[in-house]
Amino acid sequence: MIAGRYFDGHSAAPAEARIDFGADGVVRVLGLAEPVAVPLGQVAISDRVGNITRRVSFPGGAVFETFENDAMDRVLEAHQVKRATALVHWLEARWPVALGSLVAVALVSFAFLRWGVPALADWTARVLPTATDRAIGSGTLQVLDRVAFSASDLTQERQDELRARFALMTRDLTDGHEYELELRHGDAIGANAFALPSGIVVMTDELVGLSKTDDELVAVLAHEIGHVRGRHALRQLLQAAGVSAIALALLGDVSSISGLLSAAPALLHAKHSRDFEREADVFAKQWLRQHRIAESNFDAILCRMSAEHPGAGDMDYFSSHPATSERAHCESGKPRAKPQGKNPD
Repeated sequence: MIAGRYFDGHSAAPAEARIDFGADGVVRVLGLAEPVAVPLGQVAISDRVGNITRRVSFPGGAVFETFENDAMDRVLEAHQVKRATALVHWLEARWPVALGSLVAVALVSFAFLRWGVPALADWTARVLPTATDRAIGSGTLQVLDRVAFSASDLTQERQDELRARFALMTRDLTDGHEYELELRHGDAIGANAFALPSGIVVMTDELVGLSKTDDELVAVLAHEIGHVRGRHALRQLLQAAGVSAIALALLGDVSSISGLLSAAPALLHAKHSRDFEREADVFAKQWLRQHRIAESNFDAILCRMSAEHPGAGDMDYFSSHPATSERAHCESGKPRAKPQGKNPD
């Protein structure tokens, strides 16, 4: 018999008792006012982990606990119930196996975070309705106006010209987004443009001032449209928030996911992956070709932005982007002339 404590499932007070695994296949708890007898097949016996308390759970919620693990192992072996508990104890008692398992778990976890989460985030973004993008972007610009921007210094006429050009760019898009151009003074942000998930594209006065022609601004806006169409902000936020956000997006409602992800300042400083930037670059250049606008406009404004920031490789906006030399043909901050007679593609 094995000594231990019995909890009847109704009272928190234990009773000192003994348990016996009979040859007839019946488990008996003795030493109680009313002995307990239950067939072995109806009880659940916890696995051995070191020398922690072993539990025998009975129907109805009663539990017998004992520290006599060796005696329990012998009983279970005699009743041919040893296999699972023996394996757990064998693994627990051998530190090289435990260490190897820990390393394996770490590697699998790293692989899942490195490749699994992005893949899952991409798939989730594809199946979610565009209403999710609108919910996430709702109110974001108002928050950014309080923490990052000030009102545009451009004349109303100039703002109307740029918005009209943007409206022409997006009028035939049928991807479910509600495109809108907002002009702001960038303050510390400087010459820049970025897209919110809802389809709002924000462009700063400083970028307008840096441009030489409106076609250069169109090239930047096409790049930002590429981010919206690729749902890059949503995919990036899902990746950053991790598996819990992805599960909430799939199983919860739009308002829940927007509440989790709508951190406006984080959207401003969130780094698009280099792959996202390349995707947006490809879209922008394809759009320019389709509309018979020279791709050199994209190179020119990008090179000029890079030249405005000598340490651009270390800045938030540029650090997550492919090198400017990879994205545009630059020479001393100016676009290089492309070789004659070659396809610009």
